[in-house]
Amino acid sequence: MAAREGAPLSAESAVTGRVLYISHNGLTEPLGRRQVLPYLVGLGARGWRLIVVSFEKAETATPEALARVGEITHEAGMLWKPLNYHNHPPIVATAYDILRGCLRANGLARDVVLIHARSTVPALMAGLVSRRLGTPWIFDLRGVLAEEYVDAGHWPRGGVRHRATAAIEGRLLRSADGLVTLSRKILTRLPVRNGPASDRPTAVIPCSVDLGVFRPSEEWRRAVRGELGWGGEPVLVYSGSLGSWYRIGEMLDFFEVACEEIPGLRFLLLTPQVALAEYHVHSRRLAGIVEVRAVTPDAVPRYLAAGDAGICFLGRHASKEASSPTKYGEYLGAGLPVITNGWIGDAADLASEPVWLLVEAFGRDAYRQTARGLSKLLDEPVATRLAARELARREFALDAAVDRYHALYMKVLGR
Repeated sequence: MAAREGAPLSAESAVTGRVLYISHNGLTEPLGRRQVLPYLVGLGARGWRLIVVSFEKAETATPEALARVGEITHEAGMLWKPLNYHNHPPIVATAYDILRGCLRANGLARDVVLIHARSTVPALMAGLVSRRLGTPWIFDLRGVLAEEYVDAGHWPRGGVRHRATAAIEGRLLRSADGLVTLSRKILTRLPVRNGPASDRPTAVIPCSVDLGVFRPSEEWRRAVRGELGWGGEPVLVYSGSLGSWYRIGEMLDFFEVACEEIPGLRFLLLTPQVALAEYHVHSRRLAGIVEVRAVTPDAVPRYLAAGDAGICFLGRHASKEASSPTKYGEYLGAGLPVITNGWIGDAADLASEPVWLLVEAFGRDAYRQTARGLSKLLDEPVATRLAARELARREFALDAAVDRYHALYMKVLGR
């Protein structure tokens, strides 16, 4: 894959420092477009000269997507060096990616002041390069990988892969010069070096969004509802992947109970797993009131603007203490109250917020109680949208997240 040279930087921005950023997620993926790129653009605007190594999946790295990401990175003054992502056979493919990533990073890191590794596989690359070159590095922990694979049913707990991955993660967490987590809750459970994890430079940065992109819009609302053939009915929305710990069955259970409390309720499922979603919808005979759509990342804000509330249920697993679903900020930015589980990351800390509705157990009684709370919010749409936007601004705003990354960079570098 080819990359364009970054745009020239001003004298002011050039003095901040050169940073090597490694992501095993591709910038052409929905996650890369909606999460990674906005952070990188923001850091570039604060004067960091970013060299980005990402691993691009064949299904998302289309010529059009590569060209678009190339334009964004070039305009932001980044040097983007994409590599191909491999996943078959699983362990061998990941080892191959690590080897290629280390080789690429070694060649790029000689004149950087800092290495930023997004998630565990890039952290292994960063740790190896840091040991060789002496460059400080940050472990941006997106989740505890060993526990996630167990909770998703991919590995048996206590098996060789689980124990080996946990041991490697522990060593990386102890050796990193700086640490980012998505939640305050997980910070207390992490392995330490010479005392609490917080003794090192750390930052808790939940998944954040650009509130200029995710916003209420009557124009979008009318257009999307017209496309769907819906009028003024209340609409529940889910946006994102399904499977593993994302509980589509329980979300549909909630919807069916909510329909008893909220007349005319509809459900819009925005997901790339269309076949899986449609299987669940048709098996329950909900096709008339549930719509499944696969949309591009750029179209997600438009479709969310057509909704009235957003939902996100995850399985009750220990690994979810480290989570901060991107959809939280996207829902709130679009003016939608959030319905979620209290065991996900720091979700319970927002229980006092009127537009933050918690479901503490999977069952009809809990669903009915939350649905009644949602019904009251839907009776006051203007106040609900304003409260959702305000919560998004306080907790999930992109500018605040980039400021925290910038401050962490400076602290790790002793500036």
